[in-house]
Amino acid sequence: MKKEIVLRSENILDYQAFLLFFSKQARKQYLLNTFGISGEAMLAGFVIDLLVGTKVFTVIGIAFGLFWLIVYPIFLKNKRKIVLKNLSVTQREKRMNFEVSEDFIAFYEDSPKDNEKFSFDRVSEIYELKNIFIVFLNEKIHLIVPKDDETAKMISLIAKNSDKHILKLENLESKSVLK
Repeated sequence: MKKEIVLRSENILDYQAFLLFFSKQARKQYLLNTFGISGEAMLAGFVIDLLVGTKVFTVIGIAFGLFWLIVYPIFLKNKRKIVLKNLSVTQREKRMNFEVSEDFIAFYEDSPKDNEKFSFDRVSEIYELKNIFIVFLNEKIHLIVPKDDETAKMISLIAKNSDKHILKLENLESKSVLK
């Protein structure tokens, strides 16, 4: 199957919203920074109190840890929203060819070169958002494919041939994140 697709600035913003809020790296950052720093503050207060012989630093560490658990997620969400609002994506369109065969996936402008053809074993994750599909090829290459009936069939074929599930975030788009 082969289809000419048109990538619009809205598609790129949806992709950026996904990367900022729901990608593996964003989720790891959230968990590590929220619970890791909170736990470290509590542990540091306890250790200092063991060395000094008081209970003041334990109370301070617990108070700071609880404060961090409440305030940091709000701060991080607002910071990510600001970054997403400030992304300057010009109103442009880019025409690409998206091809899925029994042997490979290709994403190219004019004719497929060797570095624009990918085997199915390189697919690591597939996401379905409200307006786009994102196909992760290892950790370096991400294909952004606008969503319609034909591309949905092509993505299903990729999922079948790569033995991956399509992870659905059907309501995610940049506008929903910025509310």
